[in-house]
Amino acid sequence: MANKYSWRTHQLISIIPEQYDGALIISQINGQYFTGFNCDNGYFIVTRKDCIYVTDSRYTEAAQKAIDWCEVVEYGSGQMKQVFGGISERLGLKSLLVESDRMTLSQYTMMAEVLAPAFLSEEGGLDGLIESLRVHKDSDEIACMKAAQTIAEQTLQHVYGLIRESVTEADLAFEFEFYARRLGAERLAFDSIVASGENGSMPHAVPGQRKIRRGDLITFDVGCVVGGYHSDMTRTVAYGEVSGEQRRIYDTVLRAQQAAMDYLFAGGSDLAECDAAARDLIKAEGYGEYFGHSTGHGVGLEIHEFPSVSFRGGSIPVNSVITVEPGIYIPGKYGVRIENMLFKTADSAVNLTGMDRELIILG
Repeated sequence: MANKYSWRTHQLISIIPEQYDGALIISQINGQYFTGFNCDNGYFIVTRKDCIYVTDSRYTEAAQKAIDWCEVVEYGSGQMKQVFGGISERLGLKSLLVESDRMTLSQYTMMAEVLAPAFLSEEGGLDGLIESLRVHKDSDEIACMKAAQTIAEQTLQHVYGLIRESVTEADLAFEFEFYARRLGAERLAFDSIVASGENGSMPHAVPGQRKIRRGDLITFDVGCVVGGYHSDMTRTVAYGEVSGEQRRIYDTVLRAQQAAMDYLFAGGSDLAECDAAARDLIKAEGYGEYFGHSTGHGVGLEIHEFPSVSFRGGSIPVNSVITVEPGIYIPGKYGVRIENMLFKTADSAVNLTGMDRELIILG
């Protein structure tokens, strides 16, 4: 029976250049996108004639249940040449595209040997073709991301209630994971960032044993996974009263984020212009040198996907999900980042993040 996974596979086949018979997909994430089956040892052969999913005995039964619209073939120890060679001969394979950005040299060498005489091409742009499909999120994908975001927001609100001087960054990060899993998250989207005080000046700080202190700004960069899809959100809160400079930096980041989001809400669709909307405001306030990363990135089955909201530019694809996350980081003192996820429509954008962005002062 036709389903969204067979449809995605057909879409891929339809855009593969005519000089190739099809594609070999071995990365776990792309295999999941096209089959709905999450497996760390799967080989998905897609051709104009047929598609075949190959795995070992650990996953055969589960694969057959999950991919009932496609032939599933099992290989045993020492049988790769026999099984893949048989498939190559049966399908009359002459050339297949491979994922050059995801396949290691050893994987390429092994697969070239077992699929011979078929030629494996890393120059046909398969990664870009897959990217062009994955970037457009359907309603099911958006529903999963919304569910993941809801769990993240509820969990972060819970964690706020635990902030006091006796707890460490690591304590808060652990509680976020524990509570999110209790609410139904499959896993975290990434290792949570909890950065307090001077640690906040490091955008990807690792939660440690530093205890929360009065006057701290605390940055939480968190996300959850539901249905294989990620959420991504950053909020910066204060514990105790903040200084004038801390408030000014926070207000600058908030206005910069709003400027970039307003650009999207107004129908803007250029990545460089979206980046500049936030970056130019931060520069105008004198903090340009303290904002070193891009303004955002795509999100989906992976936490970082195409496109990148940066000076490199390009069009923002319709139905893509991107983050808007400017920040200011003052070395040795503190940092502020605020991040929302947005769904790009044809003439506007939809904010997928519901949590309040105004500076919250706890304690």
